[in-house]
Amino acid sequence: MDENLIDQHNLSELENRTMDATMRDWTNLPSELLNLILSHLFLYDIKRFRNVCKTWQSVASQQVVPSPIHCPITQSHWLMFFRGYKMPLNFYNPLYVDTYQMAIPCELSGAVLRFSSSGWLLMSRGECSMFFFNPFTNAKIDLPDLPECYYFDTISFSSVPTSSDCTVFGILGLFNDIAWFSSISRGEESWTWDKVDSNLNFQPSHTNPVFYNEVFYCLGQDCNLGVFNPKEEDSSWTVLDGPKKPRGCDSVYESYLMECDGKLLSVFVGNRGRGVSVYTLDESEMAWQRVTDLGSKMLFVSHSTSFSSTKVVEGMENKIYFPRFCGKDGVFYCLATNRYGSFGSNIRKKDLRGTEEQLHCSWIEPITRTYSEEELNWLAVAS
Repeated sequence: MDENLIDQHNLSELENRTMDATMRDWTNLPSELLNLILSHLFLYDIKRFRNVCKTWQSVASQQVVPSPIHCPITQSHWLMFFRGYKMPLNFYNPLYVDTYQMAIPCELSGAVLRFSSSGWLLMSRGECSMFFFNPFTNAKIDLPDLPECYYFDTISFSSVPTSSDCTVFGILGLFNDIAWFSSISRGEESWTWDKVDSNLNFQPSHTNPVFYNEVFYCLGQDCNLGVFNPKEEDSSWTVLDGPKKPRGCDSVYESYLMECDGKLLSVFVGNRGRGVSVYTLDESEMAWQRVTDLGSKMLFVSHSTSFSSTKVVEGMENKIYFPRFCGKDGVFYCLATNRYGSFGSNIRKKDLRGTEEQLHCSWIEPITRTYSEEELNWLAVAS
């Protein structure tokens, strides 16, 4: 046999043995190195890690599934939802295919989610009990009991509940032109109740108030605004003359209010999700001005809380994220295409038919700082 052919044959066998040895090495990597790799993975990537081989699967099975606080994307926003008090608490991020599940903390047993902000949930339990709860640290702040049953149509709070200037404000309802309001501030032992007798021409929409420029703004069903000032002694409530309902918003089925870049922003949604429109409040004209491009901003909306944020990953911008799923995929509305879509599939829809809304839910950003006993005592106010 020609010597060159023999050399090529030997070289080929050597390469094959080297390749086999390299492939075998993937299954024989030190467990310390595998654990290091695993520590940088999240949710669905961990499932892929497990599927490499039996060795990797055994290492992954020994690891605790990371919670949203370990998300590699900073300033990530999660949809927290649950389908029943005996079901797991779910956390969904629009960028991930999978959801993280955790057992519902005993503190939330029998409680109803009312509002959330800055990593804190505002909950009610029974007829008169209300409290703040951080689901990532289990920190809890009890509020003084309500003197009457919980009847709030909408409710929110002004700032982090551990801060000395935190105020909780709720609208009980508008009946026969009488508006009932209630509020309580950090350090106060009881709720303040007020009513206004006037022809208000205001019915609150199913979205919670927004604390903006030191007052609470409430969005009405006719796209108008009511304002509550908690710092005035008479707890002033005013229905603004403007803005009026914008053209093309005659059939608003859902509406959301939030702050974005120092301005009030509203989102109006038509029947079955058709006719999504975004407006910013022109305070000089007291009129809603149409917004067709959010730039680098993204909006997260739900009936419990809505807010804006700057994109954290390319491709997330100029979208409105809804608390809805198409199968296992979360749904967003893209202002560039005027279509609903998802990162988990190639759906392109004109409306929300075929999607499922999560009713007991809220968008939340994981906050894991620790608090002192004084901070968790509602009646304690730092001097």
